[in-house]
Amino acid sequence: AFMSLLNISFLNEAITERHIEKPNEILNYVRQRLTESISKEGNKDGFDGILLCMETSPGQETKITYAASNNSPVLIKNGIFYELDADRMPVGVGERKEDFKLHTIDFTKGEMLYLYTDGYADQFGGPKGKKFKYKKLNDLLLSVWAKPVPEQKEILLKQFEEWKGSLEQVDDVCIIGIKL
Repeated sequence: AFMSLLNISFLNEAITERHIEKPNEILNYVRQRLTESISKEGNKDGFDGILLCMETSPGQETKITYAASNNSPVLIKNGIFYELDADRMPVGVGERKEDFKLHTIDFTKGEMLYLYTDGYADQFGGPKGKKFKYKKLNDLLLSVWAKPVPEQKEILLKQFEEWKGSLEQVDDVCIIGIKL
């Protein structure tokens, strides 16, 4: 809980106080602040995530830029699944400490962009008490992407509860679907 509060505080500081706008620069700033705060005690902690910026202008295309730490955004267009790029390092202390890359997403209206944590894929359940896994989650997203967003939500919730069954939920679960 302390790490979550620290991460949120540094994200707010980067955006509202420092007025940093580019997602990669925000993650670089937060990593620097986390490193200054926690590495003194020898801790190797941080977070994985995706930070995106949607810029819209009247009469122009919407532009999405993002930076990703260990989590890859997923874009589904015309029924084809695309796992987008992510930097393989945490926002915090890790083995690598390169600058986060800024990525741009080209899209067409009607496509779906998904951002998710590891909670759904890591949930134990099913007949053998195994993890749900990313392949199964991505196949599920591919099977629902063209449906209305509220229907997608219901299908994902139902599938998760059926998979989990009577087992305890092991982690937080977050899936964000954005209809472009």
